[in-house]
Amino acid sequence: MAIGSILVGLALLMLVGIFIARPFLRPQDRPAALTEQELLLAEKEALLDQIQALDFDHETGKLPTEVHALQRERLVEQATAVLQAIDAAGSAPTHIPDKVEDAPPVDVDTDIEIEAAIARLRQQRSQEPAAPAAAAAAPLNNGHTRFCPQCGTPTDPGDRFCAHCGHNLTLTTSTKTA
Repeated sequence: MAIGSILVGLALLMLVGIFIARPFLRPQDRPAALTEQELLLAEKEALLDQIQALDFDHETGKLPTEVHALQRERLVEQATAVLQAIDAAGSAPTHIPDKVEDAPPVDVDTDIEIEAAIARLRQQRSQEPAAPAAAAAAPLNNGHTRFCPQCGTPTDPGDRFCAHCGHNLTLTTSTKTA
């Protein structure tokens, strides 16, 4: 029985050895070679992360101002060289993240027109005759206040929503029926 036990032990040892060595015996799938532009983009991201970490260390007091200035200048020079190399290689990135692909295209002209219209409306409101100071401090009859009750930001009397936090500025009064 001693020989049988030894053989069973060796068989188990071989199975465990094969199980452990299995990842090393499999053929490895090598990733596709990165293009020059992808390598440059990865290097740019790494440099920007280093600059951000360096700035954070300076803000928290881990780095003195002199050391921070020298290291930041060196990293910015390297990032500038990488950005120039990216421009020289071609401005269109070869890989766009999924989140950017799913996003709808942004129409910059529409945004500019909306901002200009808002600025014109606010300018017209500021040119209208001002209400008396006592009426401006108290809530108006139309349910608007001079300050947002949510965040305390000053608001115009005609605003329906706070420009800072988006809070609804109109008062909702419920009438009780007896």
